[in-house]
Amino acid sequence: MVSNNNNFRSNNAIGQIFTPKYVAEFMVKNIISLILHSKRNLQNLKVLEPSVGEGIFLKSLLQNKFSNIHAFEMDLSLEKVLLDLYPNVNFEFNNFLGSNTTDKYDLIIGNPPYLGQNYNATVFQEYVRKYPICAKYFVGNMDLFYYFIHMGIEKLNPGGILSFITTNYWITKSQKTGIKFLKPHLLNECFLLQYIDLSSLKIFEDARGQHNCIFVLQKKSIQEKINKTNKKIQIIQILGNHKNQQKQNSLNNLVFRELLHNKNSSYIRRYTSAVTNKDLKHDGSWNLLYPKEVKAVVDKIENYCKVNGIILKLNDFFIIRNGLILINDKLFILKEGKEVKVEKDQFYIHINGKYFKLNESERNRLKKVYKSKSIIPYGYLNEDYVGYILYFNKNEFGNQSVNERNHLLEKKYPSLTKYLIQFKDELRKTLINAKENPHDLYYPRRGSFIRKIESNSKEILVDLEPYYEHNQKIFFKYISTENNFGYASDPYYATSDTYFLWPKLSEKNINYLFILAYLNSSIVSFLFKAKNIIIKRSKTKLEYGLPVPNHKNFSTDKKRIIINLIEELTLFLISNSKSNLINKIDKFFNKLLEFSQEISVNYNQMKENVLRALNNNDKLSVRKMINSLFFQLFDLDVKNISKLLKDYYDMPLN
Repeated sequence: MVSNNNNFRSNNAIGQIFTPKYVAEFMVKNIISLILHSKRNLQNLKVLEPSVGEGIFLKSLLQNKFSNIHAFEMDLSLEKVLLDLYPNVNFEFNNFLGSNTTDKYDLIIGNPPYLGQNYNATVFQEYVRKYPICAKYFVGNMDLFYYFIHMGIEKLNPGGILSFITTNYWITKSQKTGIKFLKPHLLNECFLLQYIDLSSLKIFEDARGQHNCIFVLQKKSIQEKINKTNKKIQIIQILGNHKNQQKQNSLNNLVFRELLHNKNSSYIRRYTSAVTNKDLKHDGSWNLLYPKEVKAVVDKIENYCKVNGIILKLNDFFIIRNGLILINDKLFILKEGKEVKVEKDQFYIHINGKYFKLNESERNRLKKVYKSKSIIPYGYLNEDYVGYILYFNKNEFGNQSVNERNHLLEKKYPSLTKYLIQFKDELRKTLINAKENPHDLYYPRRGSFIRKIESNSKEILVDLEPYYEHNQKIFFKYISTENNFGYASDPYYATSDTYFLWPKLSEKNINYLFILAYLNSSIVSFLFKAKNIIIKRSKTKLEYGLPVPNHKNFSTDKKRIIINLIEELTLFLISNSKSNLINKIDKFFNKLLEFSQEISVNYNQMKENVLRALNNNDKLSVRKMINSLFFQLFDLDVKNISKLLKDYYDMPLN
């Protein structure tokens, strides 16, 4: 739906957002260039606009000699204006989703309405009842515009073209997040010819979901399906490096004017994606912004991550799970000076207006707990805990019934259990609503155990309290665009906004120092961008997308020394201990000097820099040195990676 000017208007009740004129003009011109390339006559094409709005797509289509145009609009307040302005257009003032799928078109273009199913369930239920296309393709977490894509695909003639502007979230979503039917339908019936990334621009001033894209599909012919024809995907990427230098509306006009005239500029990158249509997964995220030069670097990194030709991923080493999910954070996390008081190493808990002293066993059940904001690379902010979590372990009394276990718990921990009994009704109500046992009111709901598959394929339940208490732990924020991974070997308990990497293998088989350094390295920062790894409550992209090095692939003496150096410097970062470290560093660099003729690296200078950083306790410089060592380990050119990050992702090398 479009607007006659450069501002948009909206009617959110029906997902109606009117697109700026310059976007509609570009989309029509862009489609014309694709059609002319196939030597087709514009006037002979049957065109459909499924969500007309105020009609600027129609205006641009007519100005460019399209004449056989069919259009849908369900906003009856626009009927008279549209009929007066466009008397030669065949209008239907009904919902496009209720139209006949047997009507076929050569070109479908527009801006379908955006409306999330999660917050508009009633609308979707009504559509499922009324329209067969909606009943066929409904799935939770979808958006209304998915239906428009489905219907558009159904209505295209073989070889026909569809171009929509939408939000871009569906591109990176996987099967469990609403695209269960959309991506299979699209890939089975169409080619994705072009993807235009507009996420750095703010096209719609006040609309939610400002990460937009324009995409172009082409319907497959029967022969193309039989032959399993593959096609390349053309990318136009709008960079964000100038978005703060001028007003947004002026910038948008400038960018689309340059797009319209097919100009190259500092705002625009045009390239063929390294991903082709056959690479796109029916049920996975699509990383379309993937230049061939970037893929070449990723391939080089992944070659060091292979075992028997298969790339090792993070999920091969770790089970990634949230921290502790409690029945009620406010009740289970005790604030010092409020719910709990500490005086001369004695703890007191607040019950019914009075403080009661805790026995020794009870004190041991209070654990300092952290939120994800405490996480920093290689560690955490020790004094940034948010309170004391009341942590009981279901395994403490063995295989007892729930009632017997609770009885034993209340006997051993009288004050702590009395504290929770104050809120018994509230806690039980929460558990009942979650369809969980209302008698389990003393324990975390999730995060205290994980299921683990043994080598004999037997599933076991692992108690995580020893891991939280004293095992090595790597963790990260549940929402992040950066690779900041914390570490602890001392007690560290965290809430559900933290993800933990629990070992699948024996800890003896995991080199924590090396993996921690790798996860925090500039190489992984590059991979986050190249593979579009974003941690936003979901960790799927990270665990299945991030390659992990195989030590056996670093087989030369030189590379083994580099790994030793990385490990020793990482040990300094997590322990702050320099005991015997300087002697070890000196020894390793002296060995590397034996290879100085082979490599264009000044190891004498590097050695001086490392020793200076260690003596000054300069952790930032030590981290930079670790990054430098990783680039040598993977035989990567720092300047090349810096250039790729700047050219395609508008970011510096960390």
